[in-house]
Amino acid sequence: MEISVIIPTYNNRSVLERALGALAAQTLPRDRYEIVIVDDGSTDGTAEMVQEFRDSLQIAYLSQANRGRAAARNLGARAAGGRILVFLDSDFWAAPQLLAEHYRHYPPDAQGIGIQGASRTHPDTLVTPFMRAREVYLEVPPGPPGRLSLFRISTRNLSLLKSDFLAAGGFDEEFGGYGWEDIELAWRLRARGVRFSYEPRAIGDHVQVQDLEGLRRKMREGGRSAVHFWRKHRRSLWLGLRLEIAPILLPIKWMIYRTPVLTTPIRWIVPIAEARGWRYVLSECTNHLVWEAYYEGVFGALRPAADAGKENTVETAT
Repeated sequence: MEISVIIPTYNNRSVLERALGALAAQTLPRDRYEIVIVDDGSTDGTAEMVQEFRDSLQIAYLSQANRGRAAARNLGARAAGGRILVFLDSDFWAAPQLLAEHYRHYPPDAQGIGIQGASRTHPDTLVTPFMRAREVYLEVPPGPPGRLSLFRISTRNLSLLKSDFLAAGGFDEEFGGYGWEDIELAWRLRARGVRFSYEPRAIGDHVQVQDLEGLRRKMREGGRSAVHFWRKHRRSLWLGLRLEIAPILLPIKWMIYRTPVLTTPIRWIVPIAEARGWRYVLSECTNHLVWEAYYEGVFGALRPAADAGKENTVETAT
């Protein structure tokens, strides 16, 4: 058994069931891989459903109190028996060749390798104007092997050597919410010599029907996580520019996203565009509102430091 597939999940029973069915149909021989499910506090009968796959998969079920995806993936990785870790999301349905395509990049003497797989949007999720508008922005392939930007890394479909993962310390569990924990891990792994490549044949379908407010909640968390990422790595200017939170950018971002100059008319346009089927207009407007939520998270995370500085100034003066 070579591969451990790590899947964190939270109250996603029906979609996870299909994901496990897809993993039971892999072309890679079943004695080469196991599935490690880490239940992050589900209350929807996930544990009972997982038991139904005991006869068709080598499967381990772990559970923890709701601590977030980073902690769940770390728990799964520590329990993994394979030398290769394949991280998948619970709403990701793997194509039959996915594990075999990851596996062929890892000969017995492999060192310092990370493989980013591909992701499609499942057509059954395009059921709302918002989801159809999101598809206006087509996924751009990350590029040829050896030239994969760390900012294209996603644990929706990513493989690593377990030894590299553990040596880097795993995911930073201070990323309690959504966003950046996978890219931050890749940042540390690259510093240790790991090189990432893109494998388009290791592909599957993302199965999630999002709505605008749900995505905005995630992006607020992503804004807070971006500030944690930037501070952890010494407020690097280059990193701040990539996260779009460098101090030189913030006045412009504040004007665009944190004042009513653009946001108020855009909110007015959204229902009109949705009702009339203006996909491109709706795409642009909702994209602005998603970034508006991101900067709400960014400026909210930056504010405590500013407030603490003011308090220290007052104390010194007195």
